[in-house]
Amino acid sequence: MSEFWYTRGTMSDLNPDYICFEHFSPVHLALTAAFTAIIIAAMMFYKKLDEPNRQKALNIMAILLIADELWKHLGCFATGQWEWEYLPLHLCSINIFVCVWHTLKRDDLSAELLYALCVPGAALALAMPTWTNLPYWNFMSLHSNSVHVLLLMYPLLLLAGGFRPSIKRLPKVFLVLLCECVPIFVLNKILNTNFFFLNGTENNPVLEILASIFGENLYFLGMPFLLVVVWAAMYIPWHLAENKKSKALA
Repeated sequence: MSEFWYTRGTMSDLNPDYICFEHFSPVHLALTAAFTAIIIAAMMFYKKLDEPNRQKALNIMAILLIADELWKHLGCFATGQWEWEYLPLHLCSINIFVCVWHTLKRDDLSAELLYALCVPGAALALAMPTWTNLPYWNFMSLHSNSVHVLLLMYPLLLLAGGFRPSIKRLPKVFLVLLCECVPIFVLNKILNTNFFFLNGTENNPVLEILASIFGENLYFLGMPFLLVVVWAAMYIPWHLAENKKSKALA
């Protein structure tokens, strides 16, 4: 079987020392710059569209996300490498379906979910990818890069189109996240998977910091504190801008 069809597990078994690039190496930074340029260009293009064409653009994004996910599963099944870990139950994978739901309903809650959860999740995945033990030209590597770029792009397009995050919707976002985490935690124990990174840090530098503070077995207890810090950075500027606007209109 060609290396193009290797999964992370297969590559780890056959060539455990292989690393495509180190985090924040010149190659990683170049990829990040390219992805950033693509997303900014897409936001500028989306902002100029009228509403019917914006809907078409979101429809295309949703189709691309579903196709990207199906490509992963078909490749794994065809090569006999499919595992429970590939179920679309990671935080980013679940947001594929939130994107589809938003495309159909265009409601504020799903848009808020994408901003609050999908943006930091996809951004962290691209900043600290866990698929660096695969070659650049590999179907899982291509999938991991493209799906996270699309997931980061979708909510940023909504911002470009005028959507504004609201702290008032955060309690509902947290409730949805909690409702997801409880069954995922149980499922991880049953299937020995690591959805939502609740069953292992996978050498993620951010989670490794939490592990050093809370311990290897209880690092996930630090995730709510980390989430508060992330949300503060993501929401306080919008909240201040909204208050400034309200005072100006008063």
